[in-house]
Amino acid sequence: MAQYKIGVVIVDEQAEFAHSQLAASIESLKALGCDDNNILMRHAPKIFNVTLTTQFLAEYTDVDAVVILAEDDHTAAYEAMLYGVTKLQIAWNMPVTIGDFTAAAEAIEMVALQNKMEAEAPENIAPDRKSIN
Repeated sequence: MAQYKIGVVIVDEQAEFAHSQLAASIESLKALGCDDNNILMRHAPKIFNVTLTTQFLAEYTDVDAVVILAEDDHTAAYEAMLYGVTKLQIAWNMPVTIGDFTAAAEAIEMVALQNKMEAEAPENIAPDRKSIN
């Protein structure tokens, strides 16, 4: 089984939701190939801060993906976060998933897909694009 390193972002203003999803997220990550020491948890004070927190994980750690435990509260701040995170995924070539505990399995699935596609790519096209982050 592959070894993955995953960042988990807890949004403090949605702490009740995040903490209700955290145990199941961690168990899912462990079952899919993450050791405890390869699960990095970080806190974003508000949904508005999630994009920057995710960028910090991409820039200052070697995580394979980021899981954001956040509930869609249908606010402008949530929509702005989605936009920002989408741009980060493209810029850093790093999967980011958002939602409840199922986002953990989705992150692993996306990393596995990225690894598979990278391994299948012709050598002259994109050698180790994942190394950007």
